[in-house]
Amino acid sequence: MWHEYPIPADFNKQKEIIRKLRNWIQQLENHNLIDGFAFNHYFQAPPNPNEPDELRVRFQYRDEQNRDIVESELENEVKKLLPNYVKQERNWGSDTTDRHVLQAYEFGSRCAFLAWEQIENGRFPEDYFSQASIVQTKAGVAAKRIPMEFQTHFNHGVMNSLGIPKNPDERAIHIKNLMDSTNSRTKQELINWLQTNVKS
Repeated sequence: MWHEYPIPADFNKQKEIIRKLRNWIQQLENHNLIDGFAFNHYFQAPPNPNEPDELRVRFQYRDEQNRDIVESELENEVKKLLPNYVKQERNWGSDTTDRHVLQAYEFGSRCAFLAWEQIENGRFPEDYFSQASIVQTKAGVAAKRIPMEFQTHFNHGVMNSLGIPKNPDERAIHIKNLMDSTNSRTKQELINWLQTNVKS
């Protein structure tokens, strides 16, 4: 069973916390205390304007008897960064979410850990993963942003390397993600959102 631990913090603090927890989480897995891990960031911005600001760390335990050990260590680790942290726990998705969806979140979290390892090893610069929004120069021309290019090609590179066809699968994934991020229930709603919010 998966268990989830919400950690209240603003978005920047959430990123700091999970980066600092990475080695500890990987040690839990190496010591066979957990079978899997995942995490998600929630903060007051689209697409989750009604979600509380919190990092949600999730573990799948190899043996439920390991929970007490892991939960105690989690509380101690987080208190190093948030002294007033009080552990909360709830089940995550096992009864309401298909296994492949939980595994997709786990895979995404593992990819993030790999990226941070590469940053710490000097293979990739940290700014590849910084905010990638297109900005306008004083002349009104969109400036070329390396993070945007890196992140675009990274997304394609993962799917391509896994053998996911660019057309129609990757295209459909991008459309689905865009509909989710704009809260569009139909393609027409997505078209309306694009016409209203995206300048050509």
